[in-house]
Amino acid sequence: MEIREADHKDFPVLVMLTEIEGWNYTEEDFNWFSRVGGKTLVATNMGEIVGMGTIFDYGNVGWISNILVKPRERGHGIGAEILTECVRRLYDKSTVALFSYERSADFYEANGFRLDLEAHLVSLKSGDAIGGRVEVLVGAEVEASMLRMDQECFGYERRRVIKGMAERGIVLKPRGWDGFAIVRKDPVEPSVGPVISEKGTGHELLLVSLEAAGPNAKAVVLEEGIEFLIYEERIRRLYFGAPLKIDRSRAVAFAGLELG
Repeated sequence: MEIREADHKDFPVLVMLTEIEGWNYTEEDFNWFSRVGGKTLVATNMGEIVGMGTIFDYGNVGWISNILVKPRERGHGIGAEILTECVRRLYDKSTVALFSYERSADFYEANGFRLDLEAHLVSLKSGDAIGGRVEVLVGAEVEASMLRMDQECFGYERRRVIKGMAERGIVLKPRGWDGFAIVRKDPVEPSVGPVISEKGTGHELLLVSLEAAGPNAKAVVLEEGIEFLIYEERIRRLYFGAPLKIDRSRAVAFAGLELG
C-alpha cells in the first residue's frame, strides 16, 4: 500500500468515498482544503484509492481530520497506517490533535492519542424564538483582533483557515462587545464555528448564529445544558505530544468538527 498526497484527479473518487459516510463533500471542498493550507492524503492499493486523511498546519499545532477507509477494506490496519503517516508528516509540531466522535475515540487512543476534552455536537431546537437576545453586526471581513482572539482561545494559529471560512460564509459580531462567530449557510450541511465572545454574550451569539445558519445547522460546543439546544452526539478532542490549551471563559464553539 502507498500513501501519497492527493491531486485533482483523485477528487471525484474522494467525493464518492465521503458520500458513503454522508459527509456531502464536493470537489470544491478538497480544493478549498489546499487553498487554506491543508493536505489530503490518499492510501492506494494496486492503484485503487482505499482510504484518505487530511492534515492542517496550525503553526505549532498540526491537525488531523477526515480519516476514512473504504468499507470493504476495513479491519486490515489501513486506518492506522493513514493516521501514522499523518502524524509523521506533522513531525515538527509540538502537538498533533484531532476531533473524534465518541464511538471512534478508542481507535485513536489505541494509536497513542490521549483524551484532552469532551465537547458536544448540537443543533437548535425548532420553534423557539431566540431572535433579539443579542444584537449582532454582519462583518465584511476577518479583522486582526478576531484572529488574535482565536489564537488566544485555542492556542494555535490558523489565519488561513479562519479567513477561508469567513469567505465561504458570514461573520457575526455582537454589538458593543469583543467577539465573533462564523456562519456557513450551506444548503446541505450548514454550520457555525468558531464562536468566541467576551462579557458573557457567547451563548446568545451562538444561538443567533445557529438561527442565521438555517435549519439543521450544527455546532461543536464545550458546555452542556445550554438552553434552546439539542445535544446530538458527544465529541472528543484528542492529542499527541504537548497538551493543548483552551480559554473556556471566551471560547463557546469550535470551528466545526472537521477543522477544529
